[in-house]
Amino acid sequence: MDSELDKIPLREKKYATLKLKILDCLISKLESKSFEEVSVKEMAKELEISEMTFYNYFKNKKELLVYFIELWNIEMNRSVDLAKPLSSVEAIFLIYDLTATKIEENHQFMMEIIAFVALNGIPKKDLKISKAEVILKFGSYFDYEEGGFRELILPLLSSATQDAEIESQDLQTLFVSLHNTFFATPLLVDKSNVNDIRELYKNQLSKILKIKGKK
Repeated sequence: MDSELDKIPLREKKYATLKLKILDCLISKLESKSFEEVSVKEMAKELEISEMTFYNYFKNKKELLVYFIELWNIEMNRSVDLAKPLSSVEAIFLIYDLTATKIEENHQFMMEIIAFVALNGIPKKDLKISKAEVILKFGSYFDYEEGGFRELILPLLSSATQDAEIESQDLQTLFVSLHNTFFATPLLVDKSNVNDIRELYKNQLSKILKIKGKK
């Protein structure tokens, strides 16, 4: 990681470091407060920066949620790539399994993300992630496909159908079912039962995908 970072200008590295720290600060705050209760002022105070500095990084507090979604997409791309050779179906299961882990680790924050998407839809991808941010967050730089849940899942569904991993089905209907499962399941599970989400995801995926060779 050091050798890759050494090639990046110091100013860019400092910018990326603080940007990630701001996100981490919000995640930490959400362990005891709701998203609405956390203010830019208190985050700026904890990070020892001015509110104006915060707004140099993010237009508003909600943009931090969009930023997390961008980083989630990059992480899922990387995880699928590192786990190769995976079949398309196995890759889909992996994405849901890793997301279940995130929900277990940061339940309140992930609920805010899911509620945000439910109310606002998938946000417009207008936040640029720098090379320095990727290296600092994931340890090294790698190529990834920009996008979100749709761009991640639809190609895998298409490939699974073409490779006869799953029964031939309407892709849009399949995608809607997977999308609803992904976002609705955590909202329907009480925090005290958060560890159930992984198994619920697995069971629902098996029913939706109609994997060949499995009843």
